[in-house]
Amino acid sequence: MPIKSNSARAITLHTRARIAAAALGVATLLPLSAVQADAASVSTWDKVAQCETGGNWNHVQTGSPYYGGLRISFDIWGIYGGGQYATFPYQATKQQQILIAEKILAGQGEQAWRICGPAAGLGADRAVPYPVHKRSTAGVYRPSDQTFSVSDGSGNYAGSVTFGAQGDVPLTGDWNGDLRDTFGVYRPSDQSFYLSNVNGVVAVSRKLGNPGDVPVVGDWDGNGTDTIGVYRPSDQTFYLTNDNETVAHVRRMGVEGDTPMVGDWNGDGKDTVGVYRPSDTFFYLSDSNSTANVDRAVKFGNPGDVPIKGDWNGDGTDKVGVYRPAESDFFGAAKDSNTVIYNIRFGIPGDKPILGLW
Repeated sequence: MPIKSNSARAITLHTRARIAAAALGVATLLPLSAVQADAASVSTWDKVAQCETGGNWNHVQTGSPYYGGLRISFDIWGIYGGGQYATFPYQATKQQQILIAEKILAGQGEQAWRICGPAAGLGADRAVPYPVHKRSTAGVYRPSDQTFSVSDGSGNYAGSVTFGAQGDVPLTGDWNGDLRDTFGVYRPSDQSFYLSNVNGVVAVSRKLGNPGDVPVVGDWDGNGTDTIGVYRPSDQTFYLTNDNETVAHVRRMGVEGDTPMVGDWNGDGKDTVGVYRPSDTFFYLSDSNSTANVDRAVKFGNPGDVPIKGDWNGDGTDKVGVYRPAESDFFGAAKDSNTVIYNIRFGIPGDKPILGLW
């Protein structure tokens, strides 16, 4: 945990910097250019909090100068700007505590949490915990010529690239953690994923699953990159990998005839599973990949629509939607609602819908 300084009076920024250095036992403050500007994902901060306080973000211990899930001292909280959120760390939200911890990490490194920081891999994680979210925008994949075409925020054509082969299933995802979605395909003939970071050039090629499986992609562990998985319709089971190779999550959900859905339904940075049921046009969504709970049930669209998902308003959560093939119309719903908040027409009949943060 960051060490508490002994100063409780008003101090200059220069003196505050010296206190921050002294809190680490550093003789002098490093020049700004020599300080490693680290960042870490929410899941890594969760590990630090679990180690420090058992994951209690409202932690208060009598006689201790450290507060909140990450055990930040009152003085250090103030030095790094925590006062804009709350007087003490435990009075701030989890997100606010992490935002201040990011500043401490950038200034002091993982050793500010001398045991729990290194144990959680804090210094090795470069993901941004709460990135500025862009809105999902529509695109289409044309099977006849294997062309991905994308729109801008207003639904106008913004570019295209050809990728894959006849019979491939189109995919989009952030394969390298640069906060930008690019294209990929799944080849049912050999159960292989081909993913591109620079559109049109294969960067990742992996085989996963059995004949008849349906491909899914998502950020299952919250590290900022999307990885592959499959859904097995025969037993309604998801098989998800964190490294594009080893299955890390096995989760059964839904009934025969459902369509698999994955997304960050609660805004915690992790994609979790769900299904769309054509028979009743309901989306059944879970906030976890380790339980069988249906946490959200949303009815949206008409029979014959194709289920889609996206962050239609840029608030950091995925919401359900549908693509209407007859008119090439995209409809996105408000969170856990059937109210339409996104609607554009893009593509031509026969195209397959794709969504992404281009």
